[in-house]
Amino acid sequence: MKYKRSKIKKNSGAVSIFLVLMLAVMLPLILTMIEGARISAMKTAMECAADLSLDSALAEYNRELLRQYDLLFIDTAYCGEQGSLENTKDHMIEYVNENLDTDGKTFFFRKSDMLGLKLEDIEFSNVSRATDDNGSVFRYMALSYMLEKYGIDYVKEAKDLCEKSESSGLFKGDIKKEEADAQKKLDDYEFEHPQVDDGNGGKMDDPDWEEPEKADPANNINKLRSKGILSLVCKGEISNKSTDLKQYASQRDLVKGDGMCSDWDERNGVMYDMLFNEYILCKCGNYTKKKDGSLLDYEAEYIIAGKNNDNDNLKAVANRLLLIRGASNSIYFFTDAELTSAAEAMAAALAAATLTPELEPIYKPLICAAWIYAESLSDVREIFNGRKVPLYKQKGEWKLSLEGALGMTAQSLENEDGNNTGSIGFGYMEYMRIFMYSTGKDTKTKRMMDIVEMDIRQQPGYEHFRLDNCIAAATVQFSFKSSYGYEFLVTRKMRYM
Repeated sequence: MKYKRSKIKKNSGAVSIFLVLMLAVMLPLILTMIEGARISAMKTAMECAADLSLDSALAEYNRELLRQYDLLFIDTAYCGEQGSLENTKDHMIEYVNENLDTDGKTFFFRKSDMLGLKLEDIEFSNVSRATDDNGSVFRYMALSYMLEKYGIDYVKEAKDLCEKSESSGLFKGDIKKEEADAQKKLDDYEFEHPQVDDGNGGKMDDPDWEEPEKADPANNINKLRSKGILSLVCKGEISNKSTDLKQYASQRDLVKGDGMCSDWDERNGVMYDMLFNEYILCKCGNYTKKKDGSLLDYEAEYIIAGKNNDNDNLKAVANRLLLIRGASNSIYFFTDAELTSAAEAMAAALAAATLTPELEPIYKPLICAAWIYAESLSDVREIFNGRKVPLYKQKGEWKLSLEGALGMTAQSLENEDGNNTGSIGFGYMEYMRIFMYSTGKDTKTKRMMDIVEMDIRQQPGYEHFRLDNCIAAATVQFSFKSSYGYEFLVTRKMRYM
């Protein structure tokens, strides 16, 4: 019996060997691609978690600051007694963990995921606190609001008014001092004692000579000048609210930050200064319009004067207003021949009536100063009572006669109220703009921060509010670690503007 020999194929198992060899090559590549995808997914997850935590932290701005002052700041005290970046850090850690949480999902029998990410730490640097650099950060944020709402051209007219006032010398006059100095010259004047022969060939004082009696044309004005100015210019009740300034930003020790962000514009210059003035006048109460819920009634006046009570702040503004009206009225007075002639005529008449011709050159400047003072005092009363007065008077706009000025009393000032319309010129707020213009930038900024703290602390839950706890920007570094052996750093800038 013959048996056939089976043929053995030489290619048997070649495909399997090929696949094994290819797998040896492809498996590392596949694993590398999987690991690369893991790393890429880690980076995406970390960046998303970091960005979301920043957005969440920025969303926790102080609500009262936004409501009252349209300012966005993170208050690191979160209505507590002590502010700290650790508080903000704790909030952000919670937000990151919320976004990294796998909710207990199982991956290959492990309660984990393919990323295994965990937040290790958060560090802050380049922190911009509201009070840094004499309040530059606060001012920057306020200007950002004003620029967005109004634009820089909003203050062009106010700028022209203030610069015109400065160039005209309205900040240099002092009618109170001029009137007082003129009165002092009259009071200190000593008549020369006439001499007669003493019988021995010499001279002696005339024993029969009596010193002439001096006239006092400014007697009523001097009585008014000795009174409190507020009693003369204000009709209504004056606030006596006060506070301890040592507990506010301008006078207490502050937590220091790192100042303005490097890419923020300092926003210096007259136009920006005027825009900040408008922010102050917009957000603060004043004598003509009090703000509900404020600690001081005269907030804008506090920024100008810096006293710890309403009465003194309003008095300081009234005196400044008297000086600026005095300077303006003086400019006009000496260009009006009719007014100067009337003063000269009265000086001559007084000198003749008292037989003291040597006093005529002294009477004249005293009469002029007293007349200008009385006119200026009348102007201030009109302004304080809601009427307007021209910044520079023209022919026919001078109100008081010489007799009316020198005979002025507190009662006569009140009687004038019904006779003045006061519809042309500038009112209280325009003069406040002039005073704000002449107040230093740092001074205004610090005192405005005081006002913000005063008002925010009036609200329930904000009794310990401090602006140096408030941040507008910071650089934040997130440290992540993966259970797969990776460590990452993610750096982000956090800011409102």
